[in-house]
Amino acid sequence: MRVLFVVQHPIEGPTSRFRVYQFLPYLQEKGVETCVLPFLSSSELPVIYENSPVLKKIAVTLRATFRRCCHLLQARNYDIVYLVREAYPFGPPIFEYLFKKCCRRMVFDFDDAIYTPSTAYNNPLDVLRDWHKTGKLIQMADHVVPGSEYLANYVVNQGYPAVKITVIPTVVDTSVNIPAPSRKPDNAKSVVIGWIGTPRGTSYLIELMPVFTRLCEKFGGIRFLFSGAEPYDNQGLPIEFKSWRLSEEINDLQRFDIGIMPLTDDEESRGKCGFKLIQYMSVGIPSVCSPVGANNAIIAEGKSGFFAANHEEWFEKLSRMIENPILRQALGQEGRRVAEQAFSLNSAAPKLYAVLNNLMKDSA
Repeated sequence: MRVLFVVQHPIEGPTSRFRVYQFLPYLQEKGVETCVLPFLSSSELPVIYENSPVLKKIAVTLRATFRRCCHLLQARNYDIVYLVREAYPFGPPIFEYLFKKCCRRMVFDFDDAIYTPSTAYNNPLDVLRDWHKTGKLIQMADHVVPGSEYLANYVVNQGYPAVKITVIPTVVDTSVNIPAPSRKPDNAKSVVIGWIGTPRGTSYLIELMPVFTRLCEKFGGIRFLFSGAEPYDNQGLPIEFKSWRLSEEINDLQRFDIGIMPLTDDEESRGKCGFKLIQYMSVGIPSVCSPVGANNAIIAEGKSGFFAANHEEWFEKLSRMIENPILRQALGQEGRRVAEQAFSLNSAAPKLYAVLNNLMKDSA
């Protein structure tokens, strides 16, 4: 079996890294020949998503478009195209259609509400997007792999047969993502509240600034570490904005005492797959999150974390965790257990292989 993975981003992109690249060793052990073709390269990714000159962004996009055209020549050598989100970011699904024609079989994988514009950030290039594209790709696919039950319901509502849907959450390798070998002294004044993500999620943190201010007034020595967030006015609070680095990701997570995942309650957020929570849980860190979308299925209130629906609840839940190191330890241990059982690479890899293997058998 030869499978061509078509993704938007290289290994530095979280969707590519956690929904494709980490599965490759397992698939190769099963005899699957794999190839990953990202739209952007590792050197091009920062140009597109950071403050680079517009002309440079255009040049990178044109180069990536030409490369995508060349990718179609490789596609005929593969049995299945495994499409993650989309092959090309603009316009109708032309490239996706051509990949399907070349490979004959297509799996469509998505882990976000990519069918709706974002309310968390403003992307001027959204005017070039086809917001009906996700529905078209669903109809084009031979099998669909959504990242959550919420997204699976969206697929069913598009008239797609449930028998051809396999939910695979975004997971981590729990043999690599592990709790810190040693924790610092359990002192409320030394607690680090952490967040990890991309600059596009920064608005969710800004919304909680009044809560952070109250916490700092109550607990004099707490600190905040936001990895991957776009720096903003910290209003004098002890907030460290750290640039995300692939080689430092696990170390950053292990520095947290409490992980947070604030969201707004809208269609975009309801389509998120709660991956931050899974990352926190994998390293034994308790979390506080908004009760939105997949978060509700990942966290068990009072057992592996807490929900907070408004500022008062955020302040109250975070205060409880800061004050009680025994509670933090218990929540973190339960979260780690759940991550190993339900959100690990070991639990998800056989499901992905089964999707591919069954598709080959069914179309033989």
